[in-house]
Amino acid sequence: MPSNSSESRPTEITVIVVLMAILILLPPVLDLWIDSLNAWYMPYLVWLGLIVLSYGLQRILRKHAV
Repeated sequence: MPSNSSESRPTEITVIVVLMAILILLPPVLDLWIDSLNAWYMPYLVWLGLIVLSYGLQRILRKHAV
C-alpha cells in the first residue's frame, strides 16, 4: 500500500498539472511545429516554459508541505 507522506503529495499535484498542460498545449504546439513560417525552436520554447513552470510549482508545493 502506498504511503501518504507529505513528500508525495506535491509530486502528485505537479504531475496532474503537467498532464493537463500537455493536453491543452499539444494541439497549438503541433501547429507551431508544422507551420514553416515560425522558427524551428518555437515549440521547444513552449515545452521549456512548461518544464520551468512545473519545476517552480514543485518547489512551492514542497515548501508549503513541510
